[in-house]
Amino acid sequence: MFDPQRFKDLFLPFHGHLYRTAYRLLNNGSHAEDVVQDVFVKLWSMRDKLGTVKNLEAYATTVTRNLCLDILRSGAYKASLNGVSVSELSTAGTSTEYMDHKDSLHQIVKLVETLPERQKELFKMRYFNELSLEEIRQLTGLNPVNIRVQLSRALKNVKEQFEKQNSHEKK
Repeated sequence: MFDPQRFKDLFLPFHGHLYRTAYRLLNNGSHAEDVVQDVFVKLWSMRDKLGTVKNLEAYATTVTRNLCLDILRSGAYKASLNGVSVSELSTAGTSTEYMDHKDSLHQIVKLVETLPERQKELFKMRYFNELSLEEIRQLTGLNPVNIRVQLSRALKNVKEQFEKQNSHEKK
């Protein structure tokens, strides 16, 4: 259905939008670029089936979102996220304060990993990737009320577990 030139003419204009979508989810330029390349490869490999798609940009955006969510769920990404989150912690007044903040952040990242999958995904989108509730709604297709409820439960769970662990350490 699509020859190479027609495919490029139709899909390359979406590159910027797809990159921004991937970057908002992954918060990493090189990962976002890799995802966009993977999206184009995937779309090219299924070009014969794309004739029935009514909105190619929306379809490409959905493919991008799904690939990003797969990456966010992957063990390798989780491990790199833990390292990046801790290393990007802004400096505190003293080295002792810095170490305390670093330890607390590391502890929180570990607690987030124990959340149910949906809560963990939404928590990372909102607080690690700093997506708005509207952006999360667009990416997940979830009802805004459901998103807020899930985020509230996730925050409550992380806070309770954090306080519980820290109260035991101080005794």
